Amino acid sequence: MKIVLLLLLIVGISYDGRSNFNFEQNTKEFLIHLNDGDSARFMQHFQPTAIVYNITENGMEQLAIKDFSQVLQKFKAKQFREEFTSIKATQLESGLTYVDIDFTFYINEVVAFKGVDHVLWVKDSTGVKITSYYSGALKPKFTTSSGGKTSAGELDLLMNKWHVDVAESNMKAYFDFMSDNFIFLGTDPSERWTRGEFESFCKPYFDKKSTWNFTPNWRNWYFSSDEQTAWFEESLDTWMEECRASGVMEKINGSWKISHYNLTVLIENDKVDKFIKLRKK
Repeated sequence: MKIVLLLLLIVGISYDGRSNFNFEQNTKEFLIHLNDGDSARFMQHFQPTAIVYNITENGMEQLAIKDFSQVLQKFKAKQFREEFTSIKATQLESGLTYVDIDFTFYINEVVAFKGVDHVLWVKDSTGVKITSYYSGALKPKFTTSSGGKTSAGELDLLMNKWHVDVAESNMKAYFDFMSDNFIFLGTDPSERWTRGEFESFCKPYFDKKSTWNFTPNWRNWYFSSDEQTAWFEESLDTWMEECRASGVMEKINGSWKISHYNLTVLIENDKVDKFIKLRKK
């Protein structure tokens, strides 16, 4: 923090502590403009040299605010949505003010993860502006008032994030969620993959960022009596129309991992005869 304050002094940024600027209200407006994908109004909250820092499993990604337009387009298209649950501003005597935002992030209106934004506001010659914007996902916590039991909602967050990871071509996160003995059964009869085989098959698609985007419609959960194993069934919107999938998750060394996933294409009963003839060709 001392380094940040020193840098602010070096570049000549000053702040009037008696300003009537409402940090929480202006942060809410900034989030509204983010969700609208309104680039003009979104940018007016930032200094031209502001930086966005995205904290991921792979470390910290840095993006100049002027290059944020591609992300805004996804908000404008309603692919992304960030719903804030709390906003708290902290004003330091030195003049620096930061705002912490607890949020839930949605991709295609499916919960992807929960996280925290950390926004730094300062005053320059153009007014009070955001100079840096940090954003990162929280790891799900499996300690609750229900005696430490894992809820279906908590596992939903993990599965939703797994689908998001492949849609966003985040190969490390996608495969880190799998157990060592993971098995993937695909829609083609030849597709029975171990984790290593599946990773080799998928790598070219991740490298080209041409991965698939499956959006969950619904999911049902079931738990073993010792609550160390969970299995589920889910419906997915895909490029193959609706698909169904089932899977098994295990709690390994305190963390939930997916061990088995079976993806299937749906065929209506009255179309099965035609489907059988097609398969025989």
